[in-house]
Amino acid sequence: MAEWTPIGGALVSSAKGRSWREEAACWLLAESGAGESHWPDRLQEAGLISWETQESEDWDLAFVRWPALAETLAVKEHDPAGGLYGTGAEWCVLRFACSLMTGNGGDWGTDLPRLDSVNQRIVLGALAWAAGGEKAAYPYMPKQSEPELVPPA
Repeated sequence: MAEWTPIGGALVSSAKGRSWREEAACWLLAESGAGESHWPDRLQEAGLISWETQESEDWDLAFVRWPALAETLAVKEHDPAGGLYGTGAEWCVLRFACSLMTGNGGDWGTDLPRLDSVNQRIVLGALAWAAGGEKAAYPYMPKQSEPELVPPA
């Protein structure tokens, strides 16, 4: 199972012995969207993530239930009361992540053009990561902005 750990307010893959595909799917769910990703909280509300407390650490592990997510995505009607709701673009990203892990969930040819350019780059980065590791995804990763320097008063 793929794992996430919260680091600096973002979720990143932390599984030992994980595949590039697992890393890419977790990174995609953690990095998609403008600002904070939409899906980790929604997946938790829907019962598709389980948490494991790390007694000796300052963080918890979150395990995505990928097969259950694939089954949920196969249903045409999603229940907002069940926690799964989002924009069309957010659904595309979720389907891409699930597709990387299970082979089910996304139609790459139909969904990719529906995304804005930022999320297209993130999805393509996840695909590159799944095929060739993190270094292959680096050109697609969002650029970090430089911190604003404030002169002393």
